[in-house]
Amino acid sequence: MVNLGKIHTGDVNTDIQITCQNTSTSDTNSAIDFSSDTGTYEIIVIDPDDNETSNTASLLNSPGTDGIIHFVVSDASLFDEAGVWGFKAKITFDDGGIFTTNTIYKEVLG
Repeated sequence: MVNLGKIHTGDVNTDIQITCQNTSTSDTNSAIDFSSDTGTYEIIVIDPDDNETSNTASLLNSPGTDGIIHFVVSDASLFDEAGVWGFKAKITFDDGGIFTTNTIYKEVLG
């Protein structure tokens, strides 16, 4: 996750960003290049009770060679309780392949 900063309950206009990376057989990470794919991007937010909310995401920097997707929180009810929240990206590629990142955890403050 890139520059997520502090999140508080009821926050809006928070820009949630996730860098999607491949790990090679030599255990080296590299950003996924989305520039030649027009698939769909989602950021899944997982509340402290393990309920998931899928949010439509987009490329942060077109054409997407840096692998960063994001969405801006527009609903004050998304972060409705303090606690440890999870964030993961889900990408559906043009060819039907699906890529899901590991879950990143972040504390939401009251």
